[in-house]
Amino acid sequence: MGKKVRIFLFSDALGWEIVQHYRFMCQELPYRYKVRTQLVYSSTAVPTILSGEPPTVHKHFSFFFLDKNGKSPFGLFRYFHWFMHPAKLFNNHRIRHKVSKFLNKFFKFTGYFNIYQVPYSRLPLFDYCEKDDIFAPGGLKYVPNLCDMLKDSGVKFHISNWRNSDQTNLDEAVKLLNDGEMEFLFIYTAGLDGMLHFHVHEPDYVQQKLNAFAAEVKKLLTAAQENYTDWNLSLFSDHGMTPLSGTADLKTPVENCPYKFGKDYVAAYDSTMMRLWFLNPACKADLMNAVNGQPGHWLTAAELEKYHVNFVDKQYGDEIFLMDPGIQIVPCDMGSKGIPGMHGYSPDDKDSEASFLTVQPPPEIPQDIAGFFALMKQAAFEIKEI
Repeated sequence: MGKKVRIFLFSDALGWEIVQHYRFMCQELPYRYKVRTQLVYSSTAVPTILSGEPPTVHKHFSFFFLDKNGKSPFGLFRYFHWFMHPAKLFNNHRIRHKVSKFLNKFFKFTGYFNIYQVPYSRLPLFDYCEKDDIFAPGGLKYVPNLCDMLKDSGVKFHISNWRNSDQTNLDEAVKLLNDGEMEFLFIYTAGLDGMLHFHVHEPDYVQQKLNAFAAEVKKLLTAAQENYTDWNLSLFSDHGMTPLSGTADLKTPVENCPYKFGKDYVAAYDSTMMRLWFLNPACKADLMNAVNGQPGHWLTAAELEKYHVNFVDKQYGDEIFLMDPGIQIVPCDMGSKGIPGMHGYSPDDKDSEASFLTVQPPPEIPQDIAGFFALMKQAAFEIKEI
């Protein structure tokens, strides 16, 4: 009996529109499908892919959520934020990056962590959802993840280190395939996401980067073909990238209302959505009305259910205002300026749709990104059954 391997290559932000427009690897990956993404960012989508469960079950949505239980790890900023002046110095991107790295080590977080542009004085009101490495065993607190499933399957597997560069992870995968011992590989790459955020409007540049990525994928295909008799490679993404079409300031109208942040309400301003918690119920109507007319809308109960973000405890917001595709909130807690591309819009946005490309026809076509987990699980257990 010949050697078998199943390769799953995750490519952050390689959405369906990009795959179609640039005809990415049409010949090498002939089975190609548009897949519905998950509202809102990779902070939500990746845990969904790694578990096959919706956000209401795995409990990951946007990174920051309201601390309702007095367990915020950022309590020290109740005092330290007074020393984080002048603002021009301590709000500098490089300084904030260093502060994030220090806090990551101080709190012994193992997951992805960044305070972005969240005001230091407001950090004590929030907790953070990705404290643990979501790829590691038990990394998703409420549900088993990919690593847990693969351990149960008994296959010889490899999961890339998300902290490494794409090139490191791709080179490592090629080496493992050439060694011929692995039966299941999950390869993590995020370089296209970073590139598309800033160059989605530059077709020549995007084509160049896609060609370079395709060359690396072909190395994986060659290594698999040369060292295994039964193999398949599937490439998939978590979402696409929507080009910038405009910006909107939601913070000013909200903060111009006669209510105090932290006493009457709390707001989180993400790139594509604003989340509000009402500590004083009397302020709800005024705060919601303050942004009516902006290019977006308040998510209805039906939409929250449809998108699987109808959290019973309102952990991620009593109300959520989602921007129209292409419109970014500026300024926001993620940054002070808009950037050429962003994701985190409605899953119905064509530029948000994910992609699934594979060498061989899948046993089942995934309808949404949660379906990737089912395909990986089936592949892992079939290797041992064959």
